[in-house]
Amino acid sequence: MIKPMIQHRIINAPSTIHILSKSFTTHSRYHAKASSELLGISSLIKESDHILAREWIDNFKLDDIPKESYIITRSRSSGPGGQHVNKTESKVTLRLDLTKSKGNWLPKFVFEPLTKSPYYLSNPPSILISSQNSKTAFRNQNDTLKNLYETIKFVTEKIIINPTSFEQKQKVRGYIKKENEKRIEFKKRHSLKKASRKDFD
Repeated sequence: MIKPMIQHRIINAPSTIHILSKSFTTHSRYHAKASSELLGISSLIKESDHILAREWIDNFKLDDIPKESYIITRSRSSGPGGQHVNKTESKVTLRLDLTKSKGNWLPKFVFEPLTKSPYYLSNPPSILISSQNSKTAFRNQNDTLKNLYETIKFVTEKIIINPTSFEQKQKVRGYIKKENEKRIEFKKRHSLKKASRKDFD
């Protein structure tokens, strides 16, 4: 059964206090939660690491980003849109704390690629995304969340090496076997030459 939930978060701004209410529902669908093994991997080294990472990111959805991991603030838009935009707090800024997220729900190996994102802030380590494209804060908030999701997915997919196919593995193994056979044959011939020289001496 789907139960509606209301989450309230108080944001302290320089001159005002904003109370943001977000209404969402809980679903019984599959969530791509990273395993404890994957969460602890700092860099993708082994092929098994890449396989685990691929499985996670392929099933990763926007709803899998914990709502408590980011803070949403609103402010007046400075962009085009007329008096309505300038008088209402339609601009939305999202801040994701990477220090708290890393190893908690976000695998550690994603942290380094995220530091190269244009949305990255070093102090404190976080992702900061703003949107004022729409006249409504609701749409701008959806826009920031979508950008956050796409950023995580993009940087993760860039560092994953897809596993080699079975046919390719067989070809590589065959090539290695032939090279080893050639190397062994060369050593045998070299040993025979040395032995024949000793006999001659």
